[in-house]
Amino acid sequence: MYEPHLVEHETNHINPAPQALNLRIRPSGAADRERLKACFGALSPESRRLRFFASKPNLNDAELDLFSNADGWDHIAVAAVRLDDQGRETETLGFARCIRLAPGGDCAEFSITVADAAHGQGIGTAMSRQLLELARAAGVRHLRFEVLAENTPMRKLALAIGGKPDWTGDGIVEYDCELLPSVNPHRSLPWFASPHRLLSAYVDLWLASLDRGLHAARTAQQGFAHWLDQVGGLDQDSPDA
Repeated sequence: MYEPHLVEHETNHINPAPQALNLRIRPSGAADRERLKACFGALSPESRRLRFFASKPNLNDAELDLFSNADGWDHIAVAAVRLDDQGRETETLGFARCIRLAPGGDCAEFSITVADAAHGQGIGTAMSRQLLELARAAGVRHLRFEVLAENTPMRKLALAIGGKPDWTGDGIVEYDCELLPSVNPHRSLPWFASPHRLLSAYVDLWLASLDRGLHAARTAQQGFAHWLDQVGGLDQDSPDA
């Protein structure tokens, strides 16, 4: 089950220029259908063309159903929402999402939209980082997406998240971004798998083995000395001595 509150966080002052932002980046789902419409409506015709590769006056019902149907697994989406002074959500500034090419597969298609008025604030980068974190945790290992070659800001973002470009020669650049499995530095190993304990156990075994070897050597040395004493005694008792 998708639990948005587990990953919801606030990002304040993402970029001090040109103005400070009070922003929340959180998972997006069915409840954001109207926000999707409003965010798309705030895009300029040029931004829509760069995003959809063609003139697009609106989102139809099928597209709204698709974009608002994130389940947190095969379809992962986040939204950037401005907050007022009381911490309440106001306008939506953008969306980022990835949709698996096959259910449960390790490759997903990535897309992102930022409202024109919010360009240059670092919002796209912040959403991408949050989305990549969720995608890694869900087992996605590759993000693929296409960008118009003239879309310089998106190409910069693609490189920033590790995308490798492939120029198709028709004005479109295809990117593949490999996602390494996430590592939680705060996650501790069980006591029996702790590196310190494992090393300590090996050292203890080695010392015990060394002690047994030294004990056996001392015992052998004592036995040899006793044998020499006996041989010496026999020589002294011999008639030829």
